[in-house]
Parts: sequence; C-alpha cells; structure tokens
Amino acid sequence: MIKIFISLSMLLIYTGCAQVAVGGISKGVLVAKEERTVGTFIDDTVIAARLKNLYFNNNEKIFFNVDVEVNEGRVLLTGTVETSDIRIEATKLAWGISDVVTVINEIQISNSDNVLYYADDLVITTKINAKLLINKEINNLNYNIDTVNKIVYVIGIAQNKNELANVIDIINSVYGVKEVINYVRLKEDPIQNAG
Repeated sequence: MIKIFISLSMLLIYTGCAQVAVGGISKGVLVAKEERTVGTFIDDTVIAARLKNLYFNNNEKIFFNVDVEVNEGRVLLTGTVETSDIRIEATKLAWGISDVVTVINEIQISNSDNVLYYADDLVITTKINAKLLINKEINNLNYNIDTVNKIVYVIGIAQNKNELANVIDIINSVYGVKEVINYVRLKEDPIQNAG
C-alpha cells in the first residue's frame, strides 16, 4: 500500500503538483499547449514514475539524490551521488524502463550534501521558471529546468532557434548560474536515439 501511495505521489510530482491541484480539465488544457502530444506526455510521466519507483526499490541513495526529467522518452538524470558506482547504477536502472529512448547522465559525484547549495539551486531554478513563465514569446511548458551546483540543465522542445536562444539568454541572466547544459530539441529536428 505504501508503494502505491509513493508511486501516486511521484506521479503528481512529475506532472506538476500545482497544475494537478487545479484540476484535470485545466491540466488537459496545459498539456494541449505543449509540443508533446497528450500520449507522449503521459508516456513520459509514466517513465518518470516507474524510474523513481525503481530507484526507491533498489537504492534509496539514488531515489533521494537523483532528479529525473523525461521528455519524449529522453531521460535526463541530474543530482549528486557519493560514488561512480551509484551513478552507473542509476543509468543502468533507467535503461531498464520500457519506452526509454536515451538516458542522459548528468549526475555529479560529490561527498558534500550541503543544504545551502541545494537552496541556491532551488532559487535559481525558481527564478528561471518564473522568467520563462512571464515571457509571452516562450511556451514555458516545453522546457524542464534543473539546477545542480549552479549548473542549469534544460531539456525540452523549442519552436525554433530564436526561441531556444531566448531561453538560454534568460537562463544566463539569472544571478548565480555558472553554466547551462542544453538538451533542447528543435521542433523540426528528429529525436536522436542514443540506444
């Protein structure tokens, strides 16, 4: 029963708690504004939930320290772990999930678990998301942002090169950002399968 509760909680987390709380209809409207189809959005949400559940069942260090973003079957792993063995295990487990197209492992190895670093990263991510939200020229729903040790990782789908450049400029304009790692696909480009 606890696993079901955790799985449902993770599903809510990965679909956006605030959006889910507003209601199913509004979530449907938000998904309709994304470049991903509703089916792809659901597939990505299921992949993320399955992977987090797999991490929980296999290695709690991975579960608590690795963030998962999924976009069109592309899995982006970020966060910090203590050893390269844990980093490798996180990647192997991700490849074990059906419908995963590629796994991008950006997990950093660090023995430091500083709450201040985490707070700084959270502030950076929040500021970026707010700036993307208020920019009328960017469909912010097409981008997932995560920050680890002031390095910002972005994955998603850009309408065109100009929109992507605008997104990168916004990210770089936020105080504290050290580097931007870009995994955004242009809408007209095919999905690259690294498998």
